[in-house]
Amino acid sequence: MFKAAYSLLCIFDNVDSVYGRKKVQKMVHLLETSGTELPFKYEYHYYGPYSAEVQEEIGFLVQQGFLDEIKHDEAYEYVITDRGRNFKTTLEDDGGYSIDLNERLLNSMTKESSQFLEMVSTYAFLIDSGYEAGSAREKALELKPHLERFVDKAVNYYNEKIKKH
Repeated sequence: MFKAAYSLLCIFDNVDSVYGRKKVQKMVHLLETSGTELPFKYEYHYYGPYSAEVQEEIGFLVQQGFLDEIKHDEAYEYVITDRGRNFKTTLEDDGGYSIDLNERLLNSMTKESSQFLEMVSTYAFLIDSGYEAGSAREKALELKPHLERFVDKAVNYYNEKIKKH
């Protein structure tokens, strides 16, 4: 019942903050792609893979006071609150919730820009959709010509940190 909320609270509890809704979307997508069991479905949108469920759940967590949503100019920053940490602990202790979160990948992604993660996430989405590696690279460039400078690093990042072996 609270798997989605619990999953997101675990992610936010492992990082200081996440700056930008797009970055949150890409981080959750790439964690799921790397093998972390998360309950979100993704579709391709203008900024790459997007889950309306992730955005809805974040809205719920903000509304309940489990996450702070801080607006900076045009972007939002998300930070887990003490109330959110307490709810997460309650779900673990009383509900038996747990998650095998790839913390190394999560911490790595917090250091990357949302644009870079957009390219990695797009490439990963194409691979999961059945594209061969070379075709996925070309299609990612076609879909994201403004992010061309990231494509080679994104493919390497995918192969080293996300690809399931």
